[in-house]
Order: sequence, then structure tokens, then C-alpha cells
Amino acid sequence: MGLVQKILTWIVKRVLSLAVSVVVLALGVSWLTVRGLSSSRIEALGTVPPRQVTLVLGAAMWDDGPSPYLAARLETAAALYHAGKTEVIIVSGTADGGYSEPEGMKAWLVTAGVPAGRIVMDALGDDTYSSCYRARNVYGVRDLIVVTQDYHLPRAVAACRLLEIEVVGVPETERIRNFDYRRYQARELLANVKMLFDVVIERSVSTDGDPNAVAVALSTPR
Repeated sequence: MGLVQKILTWIVKRVLSLAVSVVVLALGVSWLTVRGLSSSRIEALGTVPPRQVTLVLGAAMWDDGPSPYLAARLETAAALYHAGKTEVIIVSGTADGGYSEPEGMKAWLVTAGVPAGRIVMDALGDDTYSSCYRARNVYGVRDLIVVTQDYHLPRAVAACRLLEIEVVGVPETERIRNFDYRRYQARELLANVKMLFDVVIERSVSTDGDPNAVAVALSTPR
């Protein structure tokens, strides 16, 4: 091996080592930050203090209705409403053409006995950061319950807190455990990094929507 090749090999090894170190550091710091922000802000459905507004984060809609993960979130939100723990539910997710998570979420909640007028649809909540951002900056919510799976909840709570929302998280109660669950758990490591990056750079999010929607929903009879 010639001298030039040895030097190039040394440089490549050092660059790869540095890259791995940076990635590990980013994953570790983001995980610790998210856990630190969320550890005291997660409650069970039965013990969570009442809040006027609950934010349900979207997930996949299937042809015949919400996916099992989304249905579990909606079941928990409906239980919070019927227990008098919350007054209005924001359903936040993606809408694209004929596909609409918020519309499907609202339809499911209505069949579960939640009045349609007490549900606010946010069709521009394309990710967790966007949903939390829009809850505060479009709908004017400063205090809420957020509902999602337990693996996702720390990031959701942390995002809301970093966006200056007083938040408590409630995990869905079905506790689905399958291969997808483990995959989603692992994905959270990178998602934590992205969420914190979005907060640091103050990523722009659409503010389209009715700023009075939550206030109107609160005035609707139960």
C-alpha cells in the first residue's frame, strides 16, 4: 500500500469515526432531552387532571376506517370526553386528495358518542411538531392533553412543551404490541432528533385555519 493510499485510508477511517460519534451524540442528547421534558407530564386516563382540549395525533386510515393504532388513540380520546376529562377534541393529521385522517378520526369519534360540534379537524397536522405548533398558533390552545401511543408520547409532550404549551400526555389504553410497535419504537430515536431540529430552526408551519374553531366548539352543547 502506497503512502497516499495509507493517508487516504486513515482520513476515511477518522471521518467515519467522527460521523458515528456525532450520530450517537445526537441520538443520545435528543433522547435525554425528550425524556427530561416529558417524564413528569404523562398520566393514566383515570388520573389525568381535566383539560378543556385534547389533541389526538393522526395515524394511518385504512379503507374500512382507522388503523388499529389510530383507533386505539381515538378510543382513549372518547373515554376522556365521556369521563368529563375534556370538552373539545382536536383531531390532527394529514389530508391529501380523497385521503383525510382528520375526517376519518372525526367520523369514528361521532360514532363513539362525541358530538360533532365538539370536534375540531386540523388537516394540516402532517407531523407531531406541526400538530403541536398549529394547536398553539392557529387554534390558540395553551393547555391541553395529548393522546398517542406510549412510544410516541414523550416526543409529543416534549414538542408541545418546547412550543410553550402546558401539556399532559395520556397513552392509548389498548397497548398494542406487535412487530410494528418495536419498529416504531426504534424510529423514535431519529424522530426525536428531527423534532428538536425543527424547534431550534423554528421550522415554518402553515397557519391556515379558523382561529375561533376551538372557542366555537367549547360553546357547543354537549
